[in-house]
Amino acid sequence: LKAYFDNVNHDLMIKYLQQYIDDPWTLRLIRKFLTSGVLDHGFFAKSEKGTPQGGPLSPLLANIYLNELDKELTRRGHHFVRYADDCNIYVKSQRAGERVMRSITQFLEKRLKVKVNP
Repeated sequence: LKAYFDNVNHDLMIKYLQQYIDDPWTLRLIRKFLTSGVLDHGFFAKSEKGTPQGGPLSPLLANIYLNELDKELTRRGHHFVRYADDCNIYVKSQRAGERVMRSITQFLEKRLKVKVNP
């Protein structure tokens, strides 16, 4: 995925977290983590999207968010391996790979609002 950690949608992240977390306090704390901002060359920059790179919670949040991709690939019967924002989908031919790339790119960009790095 292209710049996943810089661009993940906070509202969708919270939506997917709500599937696993019932506690509103915990969800608010995670949202504060997501929106806490960063210091860039001594200047504060507000975080309206993305997760803090190198933050201890970011890889876990990526796996929860992208579990939606895992469910979609499983539903379609694909064999795949994913670690955080990197994913390999295994197909039998180049033609199948091109077809899967088009359909999964559409799923990722429309439903999960992330960009694919071709």
